[in-house]
Amino acid sequence: MEKNVVHVVGTGTIGEPLIGLMAGFKERLGIDEITFHKRTPLLTDRSKVSALTRHGVKLAVDKESWSRFKDLDMEPCYEAEEAIDRARVVIDCTPVGNENKKKYYNRYAGNGRGFIAQGSEFGFGKMYAYGINDRALDRKTDRFLQVVSCNTHNLAALIDTIALGPEKEDNLEEGKFVCMRRANDLSEDSEFLPAPEVGKHDDPVFGTHQGRDAHHLFKTLGLDLNIFSSALKLNTQYMHTIHFDMMLRRPTTLKDLIQRLKANDRIALTNKKSSASVFPSAAIMVSSGAFSTRRWSCIRVSRCAATGKSWACASRPRTATPC
Repeated sequence: MEKNVVHVVGTGTIGEPLIGLMAGFKERLGIDEITFHKRTPLLTDRSKVSALTRHGVKLAVDKESWSRFKDLDMEPCYEAEEAIDRARVVIDCTPVGNENKKKYYNRYAGNGRGFIAQGSEFGFGKMYAYGINDRALDRKTDRFLQVVSCNTHNLAALIDTIALGPEKEDNLEEGKFVCMRRANDLSEDSEFLPAPEVGKHDDPVFGTHQGRDAHHLFKTLGLDLNIFSSALKLNTQYMHTIHFDMMLRRPTTLKDLIQRLKANDRIALTNKKSSASVFPSAAIMVSSGAFSTRRWSCIRVSRCAATGKSWACASRPRTATPC
């Protein structure tokens, strides 16, 4: 019987914690072997590579870099294309997934392998968000999937819970979102901002890519949703925050909306106002595996005493899980 081998390309913000999670839940996920590709041999990354290989994960490198990895006491097991050829599933966690698809993956797609790319790789394959459009997947024909970005997950979770429901009944007249993103990841040294920085509306219909991607995500379910998003970066490393304004076709109540959010086991409600206080709890939950296979958001709902109007903001943590 062919082994269930999962190959991860890239060991950055997404790749490293993903490899660690899969290594920790290897048996429960039915994985026989995990391999990962690292492109550049760096002394500063040796501890990261050693931590992964100690958990039985096997390193794959480009042929021309093999000796340089060995010189730095990092022992490769496979060459890059050999690792792709051995894998049942390839997860590309790099910003060049579309390039890799043209260069490598298309040649290996005919024998039942599956390829997954991250949120930046628009056009890689069918868009997917766990628990949102599962029924749109076709095990026989879908060979390339793009897991949408964390902020697009947030949009999708809010729309799905508040406006659609389990029947995916379109109750959304219009949805406007402001994605307040972290400046960079906790593991990154560069690109931190001294002050908030606004983003461009690159898409004339959807604003930023988060709205565009959410629209295409729900399109896999036959829904044509009116979504517009804006984005800015904040000078924090903790959590993304989203402000949303959704107009529904049928009237509802604050009590009903909160009940819908409570009923979704992939959404956590909080009375805390600061991401600094939410983040530690979120990190513990993710690291312990409480949310290891779930897409989730923290929602804070408030009511204005003067007007009686209600508002909510959603935050989504991203944490690296220790290996």
